[in-house]
Amino acid sequence: MHSFRRRRGQLTCTFEAAELSVMTSLVDQFMELLTGDDMPPRTTNGLGEQDLFAELERELNDPPTDDFRRNPDVDPALRRLFPDAYQNDPQASSEFRRFSLAEQRDAKLDAAVAMLSDLNQVGGDMRCAVPDEHIDAWLKTLTAVRLALSVRLGILTADDADRLAELPEDDPMAAVFSVYEWLGWVQESLLDCLH
Repeated sequence: MHSFRRRRGQLTCTFEAAELSVMTSLVDQFMELLTGDDMPPRTTNGLGEQDLFAELERELNDPPTDDFRRNPDVDPALRRLFPDAYQNDPQASSEFRRFSLAEQRDAKLDAAVAMLSDLNQVGGDMRCAVPDEHIDAWLKTLTAVRLALSVRLGILTADDADRLAELPEDDPMAAVFSVYEWLGWVQESLLDCLH
């Protein structure tokens, strides 16, 4: 991939075919993670007034639970993407999550959809154009995908990343780590164009 450059009011880069395929696949998988069984249903922005009140009543009357945090079957990547709001107050975190998780997830999905839209516009020249209004979506989605990958790789500290960097090339985790590192480079390339 060639780094991003500013051209005609947008950022552009040129992908290799394999890179585009990996990036598109990762964003697709990320969206599947966000819409899986562990997450609440997607909110609807086009609710009528009556529907909006019914939704609010449902949210207020449902007993507060925090199955998301307590359920051992919830994907650990989701826990990393939606951490506790109050580290020392599980009840306050549960309440916050109860009222904000769906909205937070929807914002992540909207950003991923914007990024995927740009990736799907790439033609035979493999040039990807990111309009200014999508730059934030790209940065947020790249960050979230890297967070999810960091969970899969077991990265909690810089030492963990250093350990992975030392893996032999034939180790399958080395390939995943190289994708994780590449996504960081893509982010950095985007950010460099903003300065």
